[in-house]
Amino acid sequence: MPLQVKRLGRTFFAEVSGLDLRQEQSDDTIAEIRAAWMEHAVLLFRDQQFTNEQQIAYAKRFGALEHNLRDDNAFVAPLGNLNPDGTIRDPDSEQSKFLRANQLWHSDSAYFPAAAMLSFLNGRVIDPAMPDGHTQWADMQAAYDDLPQSKRDEIAELVVMHDMQTSRSVTGRILDPDERKKWPPVYHRMTRIHEETGKPIMYVGSQATCVVGWDEERSKKLFRELMRHATQDKYVHDHTWTKWDFVCWDNRRVVHRQCTFDEAKWPRVVFRAVVAGTAPDVIDGVGVNEYERFQAIHGGKQRAAAE
Repeated sequence: MPLQVKRLGRTFFAEVSGLDLRQEQSDDTIAEIRAAWMEHAVLLFRDQQFTNEQQIAYAKRFGALEHNLRDDNAFVAPLGNLNPDGTIRDPDSEQSKFLRANQLWHSDSAYFPAAAMLSFLNGRVIDPAMPDGHTQWADMQAAYDDLPQSKRDEIAELVVMHDMQTSRSVTGRILDPDERKKWPPVYHRMTRIHEETGKPIMYVGSQATCVVGWDEERSKKLFRELMRHATQDKYVHDHTWTKWDFVCWDNRRVVHRQCTFDEAKWPRVVFRAVVAGTAPDVIDGVGVNEYERFQAIHGGKQRAAAE
């Protein structure tokens, strides 16, 4: 039976119904879901009451998973404002400052040379009375398509240094020496070529620090210009969470941010799993055409459901 898919956003974001993802899905269904991702970039599945093990099992159907940043033995990370005992964490704590960077527009794991491919977020602690705490996504493919040709030409071959410290500095969180060693600056193309669709996409976000060969002022000016363009209402979809919502997105096409909320009042925890990126998009300082690399490896065939 074909998936029931309904687009909710202007250019992307769709709701998929009729599936209990806790159950093992056939290879054909997984292939349909991946095809829906390639079309819509962000997929919403309602009422997916996952355990960590079930969320991991589903996410692994799409590739190798990244480890939790804080736990090399875990593949699911609780992102929220609760302590392990269930009490609300101090909003001024170092952990709160670290996670608050998620309120800036970003693509997951831009601090890795092979940035994240897919992300899976399950809303497990969501107070229905909470007025804020939405999540927003912006369609960087549609935004790129609407750029003037002169701007596309300008950014076509640019390589950008991305640094986790850049986004954490905004929230007052300074990485300690061990964190600095673990997450050093990395490099990405500003115009990535989506490895599965071949479409060019802007890759800019809160961790973009400096264009290689440019000074900081000129770089920041360009980043601000592109992000103002990409986060216009016509490219953005705003999602209000309901408990057990499961939202999955393609980091190669969209950026996202968690909207602010009263962290001292409302408990909010979403559990995240991430499929790791295939390979770096910059090697030895030179941008890689990811689509051509994908075609060379897979011979034009769609990526296998689990590799």
